[in-house]
Amino acid sequence: MNTFLFLILSLFALTANAQQNYYEFGWNNQYGIVDKDGNETLSPSYQWVSRLIDNESPFIVLNGNKGAVITNKQTGKTEKIDYLIDTYLISIDKKDYMYAHSSGNGFLLNNLDLDSRIKLPKKYIKVRDEGDYLTGFTSKKTIDFISKKDFKIKKEILAPKEIQSYPTKQGNRVYIISEKNSTLFLDDNLNKIASTNTIFKGFDNLKEYLEKLNISITDPNESIVGVAASAANYPFIFPKRNGDYAIYNIHYSKEESIPFFQFKRTGFSISNSRYENSVTLWNNDDNMYLFFYTDVHSKTILLPKKYWKSIDLQLISP
Repeated sequence: MNTFLFLILSLFALTANAQQNYYEFGWNNQYGIVDKDGNETLSPSYQWVSRLIDNESPFIVLNGNKGAVITNKQTGKTEKIDYLIDTYLISIDKKDYMYAHSSGNGFLLNNLDLDSRIKLPKKYIKVRDEGDYLTGFTSKKTIDFISKKDFKIKKEILAPKEIQSYPTKQGNRVYIISEKNSTLFLDDNLNKIASTNTIFKGFDNLKEYLEKLNISITDPNESIVGVAASAANYPFIFPKRNGDYAIYNIHYSKEESIPFFQFKRTGFSISNSRYENSVTLWNNDDNMYLFFYTDVHSKTILLPKKYWKSIDLQLISP
């Protein structure tokens, strides 16, 4: 076999292995997992899908009141986690992480590669990103300042009313510990700069006070540049109404389309995404919610068939 042919076959094998084989689906306000053939591998038992996971990540994370489950999109391998905070990200060395814990200490999960983890010194209620440190909130109502360099505890304090930090024009950072009747200022090494009985309201008041100490903090409000959305690539699904039914066609171009599936739309609000070829239905009166992906290449509805009857979902023969 010549070298060129070997490289082509190797690239094909890698691409095939990277294909997504598992997807989330929603039923009755809970989420489960389905494989590429539409078979249920995890019953709907989690309240939400973690949307902070990087779009390029090979993982799906379902979360809820009783913990989270991680599923590999290619292999279907799952891992349960007792507790995962997925409402904000923690930045370390230009990589984003989420805080979680199971048995033992807490840890950070890389939101692109969830197998890449950083162990923390303790199990915390929550962990926040604060400049050069992480702040770990304990069950004893204390807060640990954890270095982002070696992940060791550098300072422990009683939990204050609020912690803030701001970069300075000198290239350092100021940490502000706000209590009910006082404010404490710390430097990069968490040494005391000053304290006052003044309670500050807003950035401008803090800036004015610190300028008297020859410290100039920068405005945290950064401009956000919008990114124009790109058009959906063909093929994609798009519906049309036919009486009580919504009929979805696969569109291969402006001129070419074929029927794919239909369901009874009466009583439901419906939305669909041409970018990910998904469908969402909900009924506020009955508190009903249903979500599923479709595979336009294999013409597969990625929803277990036992749920089809509830909306009279049917494939349409070409």
